[in-house]
Amino acid sequence: MFRVNPFPIVGRELLVASRRRETQIVRFITALIAMVILGWMLIVMRLDNARPHQFSEIIFSVIAGLSFFFCNLSGVRLTADTLSEEKRHGTLGLLFLTNLRGLDVVLGKMSACSLQAVFGLMAVAPVMMVPLLMGGVDPAEVGRMVGVLFAALFMSLSVGMACSSQFKASKTATGVTALFILLLIFGAPILSTVLGEYSNISRPHLGLIAGFSTGTMFPLAFSGGFAGDAAVFYQSLSITLVVGVTALGFAIWRTPFAWQDRASKPRASVGRRSIGASARRTGMLDGNPVFWLAARRRWRRALVWVALFAGFMLWFWGYWENGYMWLDEDVYLPTLWCTFAVFKLWIASASCDRFREDRQEGALELLLATPLGYRDFAIGQVRHLLWRFGWPLGFVLATVPFMMADSREDSIPYYIIGLGMLVADIWAMHFVGILHSLTSRKPTYSGSGVALRILYLPWMIWVALMITITLSSVVVRANWFDEGFVLGLWVVVGLVNNLFWAIRAERDLKKNFRQLAAKAAGA
Repeated sequence: MFRVNPFPIVGRELLVASRRRETQIVRFITALIAMVILGWMLIVMRLDNARPHQFSEIIFSVIAGLSFFFCNLSGVRLTADTLSEEKRHGTLGLLFLTNLRGLDVVLGKMSACSLQAVFGLMAVAPVMMVPLLMGGVDPAEVGRMVGVLFAALFMSLSVGMACSSQFKASKTATGVTALFILLLIFGAPILSTVLGEYSNISRPHLGLIAGFSTGTMFPLAFSGGFAGDAAVFYQSLSITLVVGVTALGFAIWRTPFAWQDRASKPRASVGRRSIGASARRTGMLDGNPVFWLAARRRWRRALVWVALFAGFMLWFWGYWENGYMWLDEDVYLPTLWCTFAVFKLWIASASCDRFREDRQEGALELLLATPLGYRDFAIGQVRHLLWRFGWPLGFVLATVPFMMADSREDSIPYYIIGLGMLVADIWAMHFVGILHSLTSRKPTYSGSGVALRILYLPWMIWVALMITITLSSVVVRANWFDEGFVLGLWVVVGLVNNLFWAIRAERDLKKNFRQLAAKAAGA
């Protein structure tokens, strides 16, 4: 008598994913990073002559915090573009020509994509046991944290599958997934804080409101928080599991109908457009077709203004609460640098939009059939970035002189360096974005590759250099090791990194643009 496998796709996908080289590499790198963090903190503990039980809680908190962050990020990274990719390629409907159910397809896709995250979390778990052996960490605390991490991972992956079943565009699916996860984590705590500030609701009731967040369970998993709010911890954990099950159920229900294309809504006819709008569109098309393609989606520029307005309202709320104490360089500099960071991340993604969308929609061959060359695409990219971010970024830059005038003289270099690195990073991301959107194996994550090379890598190199220098007692006692040296080292690392990647990308694009585009079109 033969036993029938109730989930054939799940079994096959798990077997295939477990044999991939990427799965083994991710597990190894995750464990290596956790051990490096552990080793570095043990060295710092040794230098401070701290006892193991005094430092174990800090080590455990850092490793658990990073793990919790990446567990919530897994849905955006791994599952948000699984079913939507099948829909773009037109292969999702073929799966339902067989006797497969939505449950089989969703669980199969989710199991294949989540294996990397599960293996990575399992690789970190033994490292989290080291603080337990050092003392100062309760075994029940470790058990609660492991449960929290797996619950957060399940919730994030399920939300990603739900958004992937609903949307077709990769950026829409990943963006909605990230927004929904952020809302689940921070929505209830922010609401609880606002109600506690402006209402007479008692503290226990505020705790119950905060318990509807999927992030409240993390701080309460530690022994200090769990002792006073065990009920809120279990409430948050239950909410996380319920959200995960609900999102997974929605994906299972939606997937059998998601492969069918929706009827497009009729747009306004050309005759109903104003003469001025038609003339502008015609001028854009004649000037640069690449820019004309990018400028069709006018809501993207409006979205930048909406985000800038939301940030301004957040800053104004701080001014409303703190008064003139908010008008200080200790507020100006973090606000300015955070705003620059948001613009850089956004531009890193926008620099890959053209070729990423064309590769996903199979339209790159149409662009190759035109006589447009690399220079046309580069100019169109520059015009698109200026059209989309020019005025909002110019508005932010217009406030910098007023901030500098209201700041101390010793803080002026931070403003100048921030402005200089903003220009240098955008310049480098322009070239790297075009190249990486053509050469990346997964176009959906090409923007992440640009951000990794231009924005994250300099910080990694700088931190590694600072750790090396700090551990050298001879250098630390030197007179030249001061704040200016640290800031200058960061600038040099950033500029050298930008020059390396930008010059390399521009050289490859000038020499092999058509070959790279043809290879990407045939991938």
